[in-house]
Amino acid sequence: MKKINKVIIFLSVLSLAIELPLFQVGGSGVKLWMLAVVAGGVLLLRDLYRKGFSWLKKSKIFWLGLGLALFSALGMLSSPLPLFSTKQLAILLMLVVLGVFFELNIKRYRKEALWGLFVGITLSSLYALYQNVAFDLGWPNFETMAARPNGFFPEPDWLGMYLALGLVPFLTNASSDRPEKKDELSKLLRNNYAFYLYLAIVVTAIIITVARASWLALIAELVIITFLYGYNYCRNRAIPCTEQDEFLFLKKGIYFTSVIVLSLFLINVLHLSRFNISDRFRSIFFKEHVITVAIRPQTGEKLKIDLEEKEAYRNRGYQIQEEYVGDENVASREEKAVSTWNTIKKHPLLGSGLGITLINTNYQHNANNLFLEWWASAGMGGLMLVIGMMLYLLINGLRKVGPNSKFEPAGKAMFVLAGTAGFIIVNMFNASIMLAFAWFYFALLLTIINNEERRI
Repeated sequence: MKKINKVIIFLSVLSLAIELPLFQVGGSGVKLWMLAVVAGGVLLLRDLYRKGFSWLKKSKIFWLGLGLALFSALGMLSSPLPLFSTKQLAILLMLVVLGVFFELNIKRYRKEALWGLFVGITLSSLYALYQNVAFDLGWPNFETMAARPNGFFPEPDWLGMYLALGLVPFLTNASSDRPEKKDELSKLLRNNYAFYLYLAIVVTAIIITVARASWLALIAELVIITFLYGYNYCRNRAIPCTEQDEFLFLKKGIYFTSVIVLSLFLINVLHLSRFNISDRFRSIFFKEHVITVAIRPQTGEKLKIDLEEKEAYRNRGYQIQEEYVGDENVASREEKAVSTWNTIKKHPLLGSGLGITLINTNYQHNANNLFLEWWASAGMGGLMLVIGMMLYLLINGLRKVGPNSKFEPAGKAMFVLAGTAGFIIVNMFNASIMLAFAWFYFALLLTIINNEERRI
């Protein structure tokens, strides 16, 4: 039975990499993680029968999910489409079951869970690279947005989030100075050449998604891991750190920076993206990006063109130049935030039911902000639960860093702090309210905090 459980855990985590519906039932898409809910739910019921309710009460996701479901149900009283909100609530309950299943089993089947995540990230990254190459060559590419790979997700932003957050446990494992020697995955991650290649592939995939929130999350994660690596190295020494030790601290930062530089180099040389990456990064802070325009000298007529069209228009007598314009994606997110805030002002205490932001945008977009999404959906109670969870993770992560901590930061604080910071940043621009991977990530963070072992 134990072997079957291992297989179920591995396949369940692997299924998180595939968010595209397998088939339709009654107008709703059935996804792989929903099948994992069935398997996980059966195992939870078996353990509940054997161990009693006191065992289930150990799960923090159980109480978090129960509270969110309750507040979401109260918000349905003000929903313009109660039937749709009820459907969303049913999906939420399925996600809670999946999260509880992961939280109560990751400690026992940690290796299988991490292998599932590792394989999922690898396949998603390689497929993302293929998608952009195929797009450039005119092959079947299955992209939902031109020149932006989405992998097995409905859109590129979700793929970027999955890769940026999913990479953290492997970054922290590779940064640990006391790896588990019997763990084959740890051995692979500790191989400098193999892990460097793996990291370059994943970071390249993250960059070409042009998911700028994921870029920021990845940078924050790398900065936190680098800082804690140096802190942990010096803390565990019997004598104070020397100048040479400080160089080792800088070496980790140089290592991560070189991966990003290599990825940008590969993207440019292999033409893996049609986007101006540096310009897109700049647009995060200045809310504008550069476009290429063709100008007819005789009339002053301006046409926005693609980069590959420059020579053709120049040969036809047009003048080519670059101009900065407002970034429509940034403006769109601001509009959604304003729209969601207007919804919140109507029902600030109880909210307006799950899916209200989808209803308001004709089922096209959520609030693009996790906190606004929960506030609009489940009212003040839902918002406080989500904020409380973030604070709980951050506070407990910081406790693992202090001088009185008995644990190695590489095993706990690195992942908890980097993972939580990355999750908050990416969800300031993408509300992962119904993304199965987000609930797995909660489970993994909580398991590390509550597990009294030294490392993940």
